[in-house]
Formats: sequence, C-alpha cells, structure tokens
Amino acid sequence: MVRDVFRTRNMRALPGNIGLGQVRYPTAGNASSEEEAQPFYVNAPFGIVMVHNGNLTNAHTLRRELSETDHRHTNTGSDSEVLLNVLAHELARASSGAPL
Repeated sequence: MVRDVFRTRNMRALPGNIGLGQVRYPTAGNASSEEEAQPFYVNAPFGIVMVHNGNLTNAHTLRRELSETDHRHTNTGSDSEVLLNVLAHELARASSGAPL
C-alpha cells in the first residue's frame, strides 16, 4: 500500500512540489516486470511522464509506426509506454510548427 511506503517524513525529503504515480499493475504487457512500473518517462521533446490506466487495442501498430516515422524506441511491452511516445511525437510536431 502507498501509505506503507510513503510517510510524511519520506515526502519531506523529496525534491519538487509535484508528484505522479500509479499503484496498479499493468493490464497489458508484463505485470511482473519492474521495467513496466509506471510512471513512464520520455526526455524529448520536453521531458514528460505519464501514467495510464487503460488498454490500447492498436499498441502493436502504433509501436511500429513510431519506430518507422519518428525512430522512437520503446523499452517495454507496455501499451502505456507506446501512448506516452505517441503524445511526445505529437507534441514535438506541434511545437516545431509542422502541420498537424
């Protein structure tokens, strides 16, 4: 349980003033893999993190498209990591002035 891991004394030692977390096991991918623990992070274009509680039915197709069009590499079998990379790809396009 989160309350058993993060006590007030632990929270005071954390830098920053915003936190993001996910306390459910993945519903897609490998639930016993530490690499698939959320939140996921991607450094480009802005250094963003994401937690996602759902299922992408087209994750395999999106993963392939990300690799082919944006040369993005995903590290896990998680659909949440794919979703984060789709968001990052679209943010990069929008911030570069490329047509949406």
